[in-house]
Amino acid sequence: MKFIDVTALSDASPSTDDNQSIGNIELFEAEHLQEDYGTTELNQFVLSGEKSILPDAPEDIAFWSEEQSRDDCTFESNPKLRIQFTAQHTSAAITLYFIDVPPAELVVIWYTLSGTKLISKTFYPDSLVYVCNNPVQNYGRIEIEFIRTAYPKRYVKLQYILYGKYIVWDKDMIKTGKVQEDIDVTSATIPINKADLSIVDVNNDFDIGNEEGAWKSIQKTQEVNLTEYRGGEWIPIGAFYVDDFSFAKNVATFKLIDGVGLMDKYTFYDGRIYINELAGNILQEVFAAAGITKYSIDDDVAKIQLTGYLGIQTCRKALQRICFACGAVADDSRSDTIKVYKPDRYVSSTVGTNRKLNGHTKVSLDQYISGVSIECKSYAIEDKTTDIYKGSLQAGDTRITFSEPYKPESITATAGTIRMVKTNYLIIHMEAAGECVISGRKYANTAFTYQKNVPLLEAGETESLKKFTDCTLYNAEKLPAIADSLLSYYALRKKVDMKYLEQQEQVGNWVNIESMNGSTSTTLIESQNVDLTGGYIAVAKCRGYSTVVTDPAYTGEIYAGERGLI
Repeated sequence: MKFIDVTALSDASPSTDDNQSIGNIELFEAEHLQEDYGTTELNQFVLSGEKSILPDAPEDIAFWSEEQSRDDCTFESNPKLRIQFTAQHTSAAITLYFIDVPPAELVVIWYTLSGTKLISKTFYPDSLVYVCNNPVQNYGRIEIEFIRTAYPKRYVKLQYILYGKYIVWDKDMIKTGKVQEDIDVTSATIPINKADLSIVDVNNDFDIGNEEGAWKSIQKTQEVNLTEYRGGEWIPIGAFYVDDFSFAKNVATFKLIDGVGLMDKYTFYDGRIYINELAGNILQEVFAAAGITKYSIDDDVAKIQLTGYLGIQTCRKALQRICFACGAVADDSRSDTIKVYKPDRYVSSTVGTNRKLNGHTKVSLDQYISGVSIECKSYAIEDKTTDIYKGSLQAGDTRITFSEPYKPESITATAGTIRMVKTNYLIIHMEAAGECVISGRKYANTAFTYQKNVPLLEAGETESLKKFTDCTLYNAEKLPAIADSLLSYYALRKKVDMKYLEQQEQVGNWVNIESMNGSTSTTLIESQNVDLTGGYIAVAKCRGYSTVVTDPAYTGEIYAGERGLI
């Protein structure tokens, strides 16, 4: 698990007067590999051909000290690095990535943003990747001074700085581990995948009473990558983020959420009135508001034009509205990337009776749905001006949010200065406290409904309408296709709950489930809970039907991995 200050790297501005001209400390921005170069340093290599010749202008060297160490391994003038930040940061350590041979001694000094010294500590590196363990909160500057090299006549070679450290938990330390995965292919909601981990914490790293513990650096955007080792290979379980943690009796318990859960903690303020706006553009704005950089949007989704409005809401809710309007889903199961795509129905695997646990399969029939209705809202600007706010405001900046969309260009204030105005909010500055009236022209909404019913009711059934309301984004031409897709989904009434030995199955996959009587159910895995420490056993909830329909193969290509077309 990587315990780092998640914003420190992008905020860091390194500087030095002691780097060689071939070095480039801007490479500290990311972890880069460096070629294993031979140099004129004393006893640096033997003539075995294993080293590379140093070019005149290498592009992969971050920091090589200008000065070589003396015969006693000290320097005439100690090389130094300074890292300045613009915001406060907290980490349990810093990890230094050296090249060739680590230095024998160095000093790290942490300062506040204003320059007040927090703490100084001496370290004695014994590996190329060396962790300087020292939890420090709210630092704004770091200075690293190299005191001695391990051998005489050597440079200090530093390639990367991680503002934190990695902690690896093996199977003996992990007490319990479970992952809950869910997907809703109707996009009526975008579910949050969750994980629970319990770790035997022998070092009390997560005991809040331990002032030297790693718990100080736990952040809400801390990424945790889970993998399962089984059958001689590592199986990715997905990327999660720390939502909460607790410590009791040497056991640290972590509650984790995925990227969608992270989006639920951020507010999307900058929605506006959209007229034939590309879905890809709106999605990019929503992801940016949540700080999500790892995402992919399929072209057939990105190119859909949407009309409507997004008010102030969570980024997750905004993502859901866009996906529903496009007939798409958003999911990051078994990945660190939120993928926005249109779901298909290709069977990817078969769960035979040899993988199902006896007595743990339940088959039921879901409610009959004969029609779906989708209520959308269209927006038009009003001619009249209405008051948005009327009352007193304090001196300084005040953010005022709107309950309805307003045209930004129409908004005026009787006092103060409007510093920023958007469809959903404005920021107004008052030199002194006083009364203020803010007015503007709002967009009124008109609701309309698209309804689609099955041609004929099933025998013995009555009409049952599934309603989707408050859809503020839409594409009128796509509504029939979306309604057809929803009806097709609700026609899959067979529900199968099972407990089985999972292989590579995940939510969103279509699988054939074999039963003891020889029948096969073709189903979509909608939900499953995976026990990572109990034999990789999953409890899955699936939806589908019993008859498998295969199309004949015509001219074209059959791709590897396709098991059937349904």
